[in-house]
Amino acid sequence: MEIKSNNIINRWGVNISTVFVSLLIVIPLLALILSVFKVDFDNFYYLWNNLLVDYSLSTIYLVLLTSFFSLIFGILPAWYISTSRFKGKNLYDILLYLPLAIPTYIMAFTYSDVLSYTGPIQSFTRKYIPEISNILNQDYLQIEVLAIIMGLALYPYIYTACRISFSLIGSNYIDLCRNLGMSQMKTFFRIVLPISRVAIFSGLFLVIMEVLNEYGAVNYFGVNTFTSGIFRSWNSMQDVDTASLLAVSLFIIVIIFFFLERFTNSKYKFNYSVNTNQTSNFLLTQSRRVIAHIICLIPIVFGFLIPILFIINNVINEFSRINFSKLIDLLFNTLSVSIVSALIIVIIAVLFQFFRKISKSRVVIVFSEIISLTYALPGAVIALSLIILVTSSPDLVNSNLFIGSFFLLIYAYAIRHMAVGISPLKSSFEKHPSSYDDTGINLGLTPLKLFKKIHIPINKSAILIAFLLCFIDIMKELPITLILRPFNFDTLAVQTYQYAIEEMIPKSAIYSLSIVMIGSILLIFLKNIINKQIDVSKG
Repeated sequence: MEIKSNNIINRWGVNISTVFVSLLIVIPLLALILSVFKVDFDNFYYLWNNLLVDYSLSTIYLVLLTSFFSLIFGILPAWYISTSRFKGKNLYDILLYLPLAIPTYIMAFTYSDVLSYTGPIQSFTRKYIPEISNILNQDYLQIEVLAIIMGLALYPYIYTACRISFSLIGSNYIDLCRNLGMSQMKTFFRIVLPISRVAIFSGLFLVIMEVLNEYGAVNYFGVNTFTSGIFRSWNSMQDVDTASLLAVSLFIIVIIFFFLERFTNSKYKFNYSVNTNQTSNFLLTQSRRVIAHIICLIPIVFGFLIPILFIINNVINEFSRINFSKLIDLLFNTLSVSIVSALIIVIIAVLFQFFRKISKSRVVIVFSEIISLTYALPGAVIALSLIILVTSSPDLVNSNLFIGSFFLLIYAYAIRHMAVGISPLKSSFEKHPSSYDDTGINLGLTPLKLFKKIHIPINKSAILIAFLLCFIDIMKELPITLILRPFNFDTLAVQTYQYAIEEMIPKSAIYSLSIVMIGSILLIFLKNIINKQIDVSKG
């Protein structure tokens, strides 16, 4: 009876803490939605007649094209890496993750320069193959080109999900298909893809959310999406009402995608054992090995090697003009704000999952779904929500204290990336049986000692993964930083963007390279941790 009463006390405290954290996340969004009811109808009619259709069609078209290319670049390499035996597959497995270290806007800036009239491709053809130079002299700042570039930057989300799913399917399924005379391709399309559709949809959902959040690339290519429209209305036109309407419209689209992904995943439940046979299942013929190498090399070469080599070449050419003092300041700004924000997110996420584990409260479960929505919210929507929140009640809140403050910037980072920190921790906490807690309580451990002596040690890998994921995402974050950063405070991402829009891409190279190198090192480290957890890299 004593244990039961302790649990009741803990449950009340847990529920209050959970509701409080959730309200901190929800209140800015409520302020944004309520602000729309105060908007003049003339703004609404202007938006409906002139902007909404164009923004909607461009956004949907970009989402569909990017999703298509991301699926192609992500699924096929994951299939060959997971189920085939050929030289270099372990190296490919690492390299296929690395495009995630290159922010989409840096990828777009780089390829726009590579494909430009003065870029290396057109310069080479004009000099050595003038016959085709006119054919290549095209306007490449098109939405279709942007979709390919974004597909190359975002496919690792799908590759990661498929890589894990394909590796966990188990050798029994593959052996059974081979005994039935099914080829590798028939096994792939008839068995593996249907079983892995939950993982594929989860990865695709992340890709779609990143497309909706993207600002730097779409603005540079001149594509009218909701995010670029929010920035244009709020920053260039000083029209907060139209920006609010666009933000709410984008929020509604995000909600639709969010529940569509949840509904799709809830329809399919598969239970399959971990692959006990770590050796590869298919021996490839010579021609199939060539195809496997090509399929793996295309996203690696175009998604990582070409951009990184071009950036390094620009750094070498600009080396004598690099302001290293400024670089160190920007590096310090980026690392400090990323570390602080990631630590705050991880601390809240760990406590949240611990509370959920020991309380088993329905309230915690419901509000965890609310918090899991935060990653689906574009940065521009979150930033605008916070600005409206702190300026809507001047009698209660002095907006001058918050706008342009580190508090508001880190607050926005926490809202945007809280779900990123919760995801690996949730998976880790859920896979440990509740008997650990029961045993600890029976041994007289208080909740604090239970947290310190049991949950922290057994979940330390997940805690590190959560921190690294949050750090990398915050380091690359552009929309929130552009809107909410304090005066005279820039990060590597902001400086890269500012030089790029001023057509000084070579000058931005050193800042781009810093982001990519830090991200690549952390991703390789992260990949090794994940491989130890799921043991998919062997073979």
